[in-house]
Amino acid sequence: MRFTRMVLIMALVAGTGAALAQDRRPDARLTFSSTSFGLLFGFSQGQGALEFQGRKYPFTVSGIKVATLGISKVDALGQVYRLRELADFPGRYIAVEGGLTVVQGGGNAVLRNERGVMLYLQNVQYGLDLTLGGGGVDIALTGSADPSAPAVIPDAPAR
Repeated sequence: MRFTRMVLIMALVAGTGAALAQDRRPDARLTFSSTSFGLLFGFSQGQGALEFQGRKYPFTVSGIKVATLGISKVDALGQVYRLRELADFPGRYIAVEGGLTVVQGGGNAVLRNERGVMLYLQNVQYGLDLTLGGGGVDIALTGSADPSAPAVIPDAPAR
């Protein structure tokens, strides 16, 4: 009962922060793809690009989930809020989630890192995956900006 109450409070706080953040224009946008494997504990790994101040920055994403079972591929698009400097983007992002994917599914997620940067993600997931717990996602920048690459990221994932 105490754990359930804590999860509900965390979800409410995350949802409220996302709603307040979305009242204004996002500071950046991102897109990434990852693959997840899980049997009680899950691991995911992928790569993406962040569009910030007219430039595109490559990054990697890796994470661990608890209370998960299955294998899936995720394609996500997101809006980034409270990002003032590029150095604030990398780090560990925490989310509380739950979901079931059979063949194809989708949803939204709100993540926040230790510097207050918030990600609001829309994702499409393929495979078989059951997740009842939360986990963390680590994001690391993998190189410098590519000034010749167009910094265009679509608005919503294709379903």
